[in-house]
Amino acid sequence: MIFNPPFIKKLVNAGEPVTAQAWNDLVNGLGQVHSYLETTEATALRVQVTATGIDPAAVRVTAVREGISFEAVRPVAPLTQHVFAGLRPGAYALRAEAPGFDPASQNVSVPTADVQSVTLTRKGALMPMVFGQELQAALAALQNLGIAVARIMDVTGVDVPTANPGAQYNSAKVLMQFPLVGAPVAPGENAQLVVSASLQVESSIEIPSLTGLTLAEAQKALEGLGLVLGKVVTKQRQAQ
Repeated sequence: MIFNPPFIKKLVNAGEPVTAQAWNDLVNGLGQVHSYLETTEATALRVQVTATGIDPAAVRVTAVREGISFEAVRPVAPLTQHVFAGLRPGAYALRAEAPGFDPASQNVSVPTADVQSVTLTRKGALMPMVFGQELQAALAALQNLGIAVARIMDVTGVDVPTANPGAQYNSAKVLMQFPLVGAPVAPGENAQLVVSASLQVESSIEIPSLTGLTLAEAQKALEGLGLVLGKVVTKQRQAQ
């Protein structure tokens, strides 16, 4: 291997400064070694992971050979391919995994110029947006996706039955949801909801005017409405 410019081995003693030129020679030399290894002794391997609604940066891709695992560099948008900067020739077991998806594996022989394609299958469903919906509509949407609800609680801290919330909660609005929108909900995992409190309307009776009635007449009028006369306070008239 020939370096350009020629690499000169030069040692320094402890405490002696390293000149900018010496540092640049060192960096250039390491860069040429790296390029040489990539082009002659190692091969770049590219992997394209496909799945509906997946973020490529959330996927982890590894290659295993003889019990040693190598991890690919994750893509940065707008790129979508995972890249192994350099793998020695030989057979590898590729594995791709991501939250909310079943992992996928396949074998590959290096070197290869072909981009390896790996498809991930989603497990479970994605949490939909139920914020602001009435409780019955939210429960129906989650049931259609196969997402079970483990707990419902109103804003006052009262637990609401998940199987039969009751008529008083039919129009209750969902104020919080967990997991968040778009989060994967795997089989066996559940959702939780916080809804508005159920307002109880208490009956009331309009009190008629009792002005000018005697005490007995006022008491009789109240009893006719189902009310009980309470404490009576009298006011003495002042002498003229």
